[in-house]
Amino acid sequence: MDYKETFTEMLEEFGTEIGRYRSGEKAQYFYKCKHTENYGDVDENYGRRGRVLYGLRLGAAQIDEPEREQMVRELFVQEIIAREKSSFQGIGANLELIALLMEQYRKPEDEALYQRAKNANYDCYCGFMTDGSYADQYPADIFEYSLEEGISIANDLGMKDKVLRLVDVFKAEGLDGERIFRFKYFAEMTGRPEDREIAVKGCYKHAFDGDASDMKIKMHRLTAAKGLIKWLCENGGANEAFGLLKKHTDVLRSANGKAFFEAAQDIMTADNGLIRDVWGHISMYLAKDITDGKLYPVCLVEAKNCAEMAGAKLTVRQIDKMHKKDN
Repeated sequence: MDYKETFTEMLEEFGTEIGRYRSGEKAQYFYKCKHTENYGDVDENYGRRGRVLYGLRLGAAQIDEPEREQMVRELFVQEIIAREKSSFQGIGANLELIALLMEQYRKPEDEALYQRAKNANYDCYCGFMTDGSYADQYPADIFEYSLEEGISIANDLGMKDKVLRLVDVFKAEGLDGERIFRFKYFAEMTGRPEDREIAVKGCYKHAFDGDASDMKIKMHRLTAAKGLIKWLCENGGANEAFGLLKKHTDVLRSANGKAFFEAAQDIMTADNGLIRDVWGHISMYLAKDITDGKLYPVCLVEAKNCAEMAGAKLTVRQIDKMHKKDN
């Protein structure tokens, strides 16, 4: 299975998007505010505009001057507006790409526009580079991008069918070693239940088969145990999840302990019949954390939820006092 065929199709789609833009359908590429519950105000046309920008960088269509310069300048302004207005702070590939494309047209009078981009939001102020140094990051040949880079690009640009095909190629090449953790990231992009199952189970196996003295493996163990417990809770395996909670208590309580209470909360929510047993297991750790002053603020919500489900009113009051103190 060759990912280059999919890359070729992506390039063709970029060219098609450029054609639509040139035909006068510009509105669907300009900034358009869309309010979302999770991310606030976002740009509905971010991905579509990104396809045009990649197309311009990769030479997906032949465009004569001065039309090409006009396109680049128009899109630069639109990307700045998007960075200024979007609730999610960030720079993004679009702004970096358009800044790179602008370099060949840059004039002294454009400096005000570059400064506007630099000041569009906090992340831009801290990290956006106005010196044209993005060339190495965005090659002009699509086949210079790796398979993994192609997956991320397709995902950013809303090309779901290409994401699925490219992830299938990645999967077919094997998921040994650290590749399983990359696949977990890609499984979130595909949204396919079968990919998520492979990812959570594979990450768990690799993490707990690895060398426990390796710091990276230690962190993998924490996220892998938490991930498998959550997956089991969502797929009718709350009893097995409880077994993992008990087995990996020390792992889940490492770092700040938040994963321990999150896992307990997931199990108690998934199966009411386990509330008493789960509470019996976690309550002694929770009591000790409260006594020792080691119930960290990031754990308060999950710990309180567990106590409420268990009907432990005294513990709830203790946590409420801690919460008020922290605030």
